[in-house]
Amino acid sequence: GDVIAAQYPALRDTRLSALGGSTNVWAGWCRPLEPLDFEVRDWCSAGGWPFGFDELRAYYARAHHVCGLAAFDYNPAHWAGVLGEPRLLARNTTFTNQIFHAQIQNFGHRYSDQLARSKNIDLVLHAPIMNLRVEHGACKAVRVRTLQRHEFTISAAYFVLAAGGIENARLLLLSAESPEAAPGNAHGLVGRYFTDHPFVDPGFLVLRERDSLDFYRLRPVASRPGASSVRGVLSLHREVIEHERLMQAAFFFHPRYESHPAFASPEVKAFLRLWNKFKNRAVPGAGWPYLGRAARAPHQVLLALARKLAVGDGLAHRWLMRAMFETEFRFENRVTLSDEYDQLGRRRVRVEWQLAQSDIDNMRRVTRLLDQAIRESGVGHLELAFADEPSAWRQATEGGLHHMGTTRMHRKPEHGVVDESSRVHGTSNLFVAGSSVFPSGGYANPTLTIVALALRLGDHLKRVVSR
Repeated sequence: GDVIAAQYPALRDTRLSALGGSTNVWAGWCRPLEPLDFEVRDWCSAGGWPFGFDELRAYYARAHHVCGLAAFDYNPAHWAGVLGEPRLLARNTTFTNQIFHAQIQNFGHRYSDQLARSKNIDLVLHAPIMNLRVEHGACKAVRVRTLQRHEFTISAAYFVLAAGGIENARLLLLSAESPEAAPGNAHGLVGRYFTDHPFVDPGFLVLRERDSLDFYRLRPVASRPGASSVRGVLSLHREVIEHERLMQAAFFFHPRYESHPAFASPEVKAFLRLWNKFKNRAVPGAGWPYLGRAARAPHQVLLALARKLAVGDGLAHRWLMRAMFETEFRFENRVTLSDEYDQLGRRRVRVEWQLAQSDIDNMRRVTRLLDQAIRESGVGHLELAFADEPSAWRQATEGGLHHMGTTRMHRKPEHGVVDESSRVHGTSNLFVAGSSVFPSGGYANPTLTIVALALRLGDHLKRVVSR
């Protein structure tokens, strides 16, 4: 499909349709949303969730097990034996040190044997859905057409769409004679409020004394093979967010070797994306555009490779920073159907995502606060990699490939596509799973919340079926 967004990759590079979905190329970062993320905030578009953090607390703990993570504990003190004590802004009143868990794994590989042994699951692969057949408020069947043009329908008592933040909306929009008549679209909200996390490399942390920043490096929690990892980040205290009327953000640091200017060049960035494809850390295929870009500056690519091979972990004065930001869930940002068709005869999508001025203002303000906190602590300062101007910030952002919104959750159909149980408004048996139901998204990667919501929906459906 087409995408209208600044600094956003082609849509075919943002998701993978396969057993295990995008976990085939997943970096494994996990963290729950903050309690504030579930609440109404009148200074931004966060309208709140139909429930609070406590509703998901037990499901988050279960999601840790599903994702192969260590204990469900995000207190930095708990992980001091792994990461050490955080020395950067440890007792600061503006910023706080937080924990991310990580475990790179492919759910298709991890659970394939369990799926094969299951007596109540039939797994059908290579079977793309054309649309849903919804009549009189009930989903009756889904229509499948394979790449070999075989067609069939599947009927069931209950249906769950779990196809991602873009495809969930697309399938709903394809399931009526016109998008306006699509399931859950009585108020024109299917596809609306699409958003993503913008990632930015804003510049460098310049320290007065060399430091290894061990707390912010990814470390395994145990010495055994396959153990999950943890790492630290810097984020704002809730009190500061509320007082300054800001949105959420987190800062972390690239490896030491990436502090060289070569890693900021578009040619090296293109090479790294190509390398990720080769290493199965990104959606495979369509590598020629990246290869062409990288070939424009082979000396920069060779220099970056030499740095990666020669510069290990250790002490340094300069550390390249990376930031991930919460953004507004804006009505204007949306997924619609285009006039082009894919090889199965389905209309392709058109994605619109433009950052609001408030998003840019938030990025600039949060980064200034971090610079202020670093300077006041006496350990150093921040050095921006570009001019502190809105246009430069907008140019520097890139999508985090965290598709959210498009079938947002709200108790009332005039404000959402699904209700608090993830059931599509206006239907009796059609549900949606995934980050498309998020009414707000904080700064954390969405996967752990997606899994927690899936477990919650599973429990709900078990109760419904047993009645």
